Amino acid sequence: AWPAAADPPAGAAGAAAPVTAAAVTPAESARGGATITVAARGRHRLLAVVTAAVAAAACLAWPLVLRQRAEARGHYDDRPFPVATVATIRDAASPARSRPITPTTLRAAVATSLRSASGAEVELLDAAILGVSADDEGALFGGGVLARLATPRARFSVTTANLRVVDLGTSFRVERIDDRHIAVSVVEGAVEVQSRVRLPVCFWPFDEVGTGGGDDLVDDAGGPLQGRLGAAVRRVPGLVGPGALRFDNTRSAVVTIAGGTAAHVGQGTLAMREAVSIEAVVASEWSGAPGDYDEIYRKEDGPCRVLFSFQNDGMTHAGFAEPAVAPGPCLSFGLCLAGRGYRELDMPLDGRDGRPTRADLADGRPHHVVATFDGFTGTKAIFIDGRLRFAHAYPVGSLILSGGPAPATIGNHHGVEPFTGVIDEVAIYDFALTAEEIALHHARIARGERAFGTRQPAPDSSRWKPVTRLVAGETAEFDQRTGLPR
Repeated sequence: AWPAAADPPAGAAGAAAPVTAAAVTPAESARGGATITVAARGRHRLLAVVTAAVAAAACLAWPLVLRQRAEARGHYDDRPFPVATVATIRDAASPARSRPITPTTLRAAVATSLRSASGAEVELLDAAILGVSADDEGALFGGGVLARLATPRARFSVTTANLRVVDLGTSFRVERIDDRHIAVSVVEGAVEVQSRVRLPVCFWPFDEVGTGGGDDLVDDAGGPLQGRLGAAVRRVPGLVGPGALRFDNTRSAVVTIAGGTAAHVGQGTLAMREAVSIEAVVASEWSGAPGDYDEIYRKEDGPCRVLFSFQNDGMTHAGFAEPAVAPGPCLSFGLCLAGRGYRELDMPLDGRDGRPTRADLADGRPHHVVATFDGFTGTKAIFIDGRLRFAHAYPVGSLILSGGPAPATIGNHHGVEPFTGVIDEVAIYDFALTAEEIALHHARIARGERAFGTRQPAPDSSRWKPVTRLVAGETAEFDQRTGLPR
């Protein structure tokens, strides 16, 4: 596709009938123009013919170019969106050199301190790796931190994968002992140690049949993010549970999610930070043809987008693929990582190394698909029917840049990437499901049960549950997998 620009691409209309004795200067070639040299006899007549041919070619080519541009913009909107400021790096020797930062990961080779936007003074210790992910929290990927609430209204928490330490006043220290264990020490005041509730942030089961709700609305069983059905979406019997949605590969086959947005990237219910999982059950009828895209889920906040979709874009967007793969049909999982930019894990649907083919996935039968990213391990992965099929490793401590003002969609994107088939049981998590959890989810789905069993996410329920409280002078070690004291 041509890049979006104000003028037609150079040379778009320059393929008129060949003319003998043509000479092209380097500068003109760069512009797509040419100097045509002919005999004096008949020069004006030939120039008139050439000019008319060029104009006719331009008239024919330009609508196609405009359509290509519109399609390119429809797939990827790379306009920069405002990103939230989360902290200020402090320079004790020269306060004037202190600078604000957006979500980023700090790897402290020397003593480093910052002030969070919420009013906490945070010191990085012992070659710490700290993801400053929001104005009132940080993710500790390595080493240790010391946090002190500088004002009575300040707040700050430290997340270490499956545990979170919340300051209830004054000062505390958190250190990673190893990949599994952390130590928490309270200097002043008290803290609450919490373990993660491993249920979705958002869950759309599409089971509203006979509930008395609006025919064009779907409920978020995990929160307030209701979705609105496009005109071409039909309710059908569920792949799991009573209901599901059929998408017919047209522009109006879409579910648009209301809410979860915010003015800045890094904010809002759908702003994932240290990790994310996207889970769905699909019965796909995707063609796999070049240029055909079938979206499962997408949120397009400029280059800070999140997507999970079937794609076959050849070399058009090959620069996004990490690792690089051969062009062809793929299942793509796209994220923007702080300091690295937008990248896609494009799993080739080639039947090699345990991967399915397009025909395997687009056979019209239900398939359990999951995409995960875990900043605590650096692993980005795609699972199909309970098994890991494709993965790529990033540096531990990589942060996701997501969230912002764009609405999320299921089954389409700007009307140009419609899904073909049935989608059911869409769930978004703010953590990475483990391989064991995904295998268990698949086993339940194969039995016609909900992925997380009898537990159900409750609207506006807490994402964390208390484990214990510690007060000044106390130190304790915790197992991150169990959430229990060591």
